[in-house]
Amino acid sequence: MTFDAADEVESLCYQFRLADWPRSRNRALINNLFNGVPPYPVDDNENVNVNFLEGTRLAHDARSQFYQAFLKPGNYFTATTDAAPVYRRQSYSTTVTKEVNRLMKKSLPYFECFRSKFALLVLHGIAPAGFNNSYTWCPEPFGCEDVYVPSNTKLTMHNLPFFAIYRQFTAPELIKLTQGKSVDPAWNQPLAKRCIEWIDRESAQLMGNNWYDTWTPEKAAERLKSDGGLYSGDQVPTINVWDFYFWNDDNKVAGWNRRMVLDSWSTPEAAGNGFHSMRRQGDIFSKKSGFLYNPGKRKWADKKEQIITWQFADLSAVAPFRYHSVRSLGFLMYNICHLQNRLRCRFSESVFESLLMYFRVKSGDDSQRALKVDLINRGFIDESLEFIKAQDRYQVRADLVALGLQQNETLISQNSSSYTTQPNQPSNPVEKTKFQVMSEVNAMTSLVSAALLQAYAYQNAEYYEVFRRFCKKDSPDPDVRTFQANCLRQRVPERLVFNPDMWTLEPERIMGAGNKTLEMAIAQQLMETRHLFDPEPQRMILKDYALAVTDDAARAEAYVPESPQKVTDSVHDAQLAAGTLMQGLPVAVKSGMNHIEYVETLMEGLQMIVQRGSQTGMATMEQIIGMNNMAQHIAQHIQLIAQDPNEKQRVKVYGDQLGKLMNEVKAFEQRLEEQMKVKAEQEGQAEDAATAAKIKASIITAEAKAANTRESHAQRTAQRQIQWQMEEDRKNRQFESEQQRENRLTGSELATETAFTRHDLKAEAAKTAQQLRHDRAAAGQDMVKTRLKTKAEVDAMKKKAAAAARAKPKKSE
Repeated sequence: MTFDAADEVESLCYQFRLADWPRSRNRALINNLFNGVPPYPVDDNENVNVNFLEGTRLAHDARSQFYQAFLKPGNYFTATTDAAPVYRRQSYSTTVTKEVNRLMKKSLPYFECFRSKFALLVLHGIAPAGFNNSYTWCPEPFGCEDVYVPSNTKLTMHNLPFFAIYRQFTAPELIKLTQGKSVDPAWNQPLAKRCIEWIDRESAQLMGNNWYDTWTPEKAAERLKSDGGLYSGDQVPTINVWDFYFWNDDNKVAGWNRRMVLDSWSTPEAAGNGFHSMRRQGDIFSKKSGFLYNPGKRKWADKKEQIITWQFADLSAVAPFRYHSVRSLGFLMYNICHLQNRLRCRFSESVFESLLMYFRVKSGDDSQRALKVDLINRGFIDESLEFIKAQDRYQVRADLVALGLQQNETLISQNSSSYTTQPNQPSNPVEKTKFQVMSEVNAMTSLVSAALLQAYAYQNAEYYEVFRRFCKKDSPDPDVRTFQANCLRQRVPERLVFNPDMWTLEPERIMGAGNKTLEMAIAQQLMETRHLFDPEPQRMILKDYALAVTDDAARAEAYVPESPQKVTDSVHDAQLAAGTLMQGLPVAVKSGMNHIEYVETLMEGLQMIVQRGSQTGMATMEQIIGMNNMAQHIAQHIQLIAQDPNEKQRVKVYGDQLGKLMNEVKAFEQRLEEQMKVKAEQEGQAEDAATAAKIKASIITAEAKAANTRESHAQRTAQRQIQWQMEEDRKNRQFESEQQRENRLTGSELATETAFTRHDLKAEAAKTAQQLRHDRAAAGQDMVKTRLKTKAEVDAMKKKAAAAARAKPKKSE
């Protein structure tokens, strides 16, 4: 389909209007009833003609349900992503959700768009909303009468070949679209100019103003440009057009194309002048030039959601569900509400009739005397006049009238229970048990939730399109630019900010599905069992309770603000690893953790240990070994962080901080050596320089050997851990791709495999600890042997010196 002829498009749109005429009349009747219009025509001779607003109240209650369900939560939707590292996903999701919803919640036009859609959903079950261009994020609500869809179109819209939107342009709007610096070349400039001239001429005639500028085209053009507000008045005609969209897959790239033609049948001069005279003069509608807008083969949109979205609240009982067979709450309630209004009118007439005073008369003179009767405190009545007593008059059966009114109210209540809450009121109320109350609450919750479920599902399509426009790069929309700048400033990667396909949106759902009574019941039940939940869910329950009580998301946020950053797995692992590292034991490198949080937590712990040592001025050999072990472990994780080129500055800061701390550790080592030397001198066990150097060399060799052993063992353990993790990942991928393996593996086998793995890790850790203790013992023995050997050598040297000293006198003799 190409639709290259304007007459073809205009004829098709006119068929739309003819087919929609009966539906439009029904919609008008529904609108009148729920707007409070009396049930009888105004020219009917009815004594009581009043709309008792039962339908109006019903519509307001139903709209209130939608308000509570969609507008009460603090966010319209929650955005999550799985295209980021695991430890970053929560942070990115929180940032994007907060920034996009903050702008959407502040938008009054979007709030009014919701109000319009809720009203249309209640009355007609269909609520369309569309976009006027390709970049503005806020949709514009349309009336059901302005959107034309072919017959037999299903609610899924998968068989929708084309549709039309009826638009009305004022002169300033048309000038803005067709004139300026960057105007779409698809606009038919000559036709647009003639439309503006026609508005100018008609405005002058309708307002009774013979402008001199009418005969001066230059001044007329300047007036249109500078005084456009004058052309937005009620008396100024508009340019009515059919905005026609159709699916075109004839080209290599399939998509929705656009055409726009004038609705020449709705102009004030439809009798034969105006545009019809234009058609006769230039025959402009029979050619391609008859389009007001024609981009040709250029694709306008990839999906219909980029043009228009629909919200449905369909109560139809016949499937498959179709667009033109939607049955709304207003449609189903029209007859019973209209009947109730007529019944109440008749009942009111009967009440008025019962207040009248009737006389029985025999002649016209008697009736004249009856009219002259003045019933005051004291008065006289002619004996020819006779009052008609109550038992002689027609009696209305009050019980039958009350039964009819009650039955109608029951029908209205039962058929609107999915949208409104009207609990049953028994004639002999009995105090109900808690179980009975909860059963009724659950039943009402299921009804209301079922009615709003389809509303949430269809609303999600609009959320995705709005979010796609927020992620559009180089968008001229100021709100979009603000959102993108705020996200980038909070370090959300560009590939996530400008790629909406990496996000999943979930509408915010409120407890009780918008029903205040149900919401309070659920919140109260959660508060009673709040102590059974973990600390984090307890805070969420408290916030939900505050929202249920106040109906104010901002106040609930002020009462229960977001909790401080909870302890993550990375922080918790670092806190546990600090003690192990200070004991000189190895800690394996775990994959998939947040290395930044891990390093910062260990750095804080190392800094506290160094500060504690600085306060005392000394540190033991075990503490020094532990601090060196912790520094080596931190350096390994810093190297992993350095693999990300965006973290160069962070790695540099970490390196500087670690270097300063290790300078303090070296100072501890020097002071410890000096202390050991002084102690050795005090005990009289001073050794010569060569022996001391040898001992020191032995100590350094033993420490280096132990450190090398620990480092190599830690690396081997880390490699085995990473290999095991990679093997597990490979098994998981194979597990997902092979459905047969999923059937063979059972929970017990997985548990056994996990137990064996844990046992192997524990055995390896125990073996490593035993090896370290053995190495320490060997190093100590070597030191003892070295000291004994050195002492023996010193004793031998002393004996030799003594023998030499004793031998010297004999030589002299």
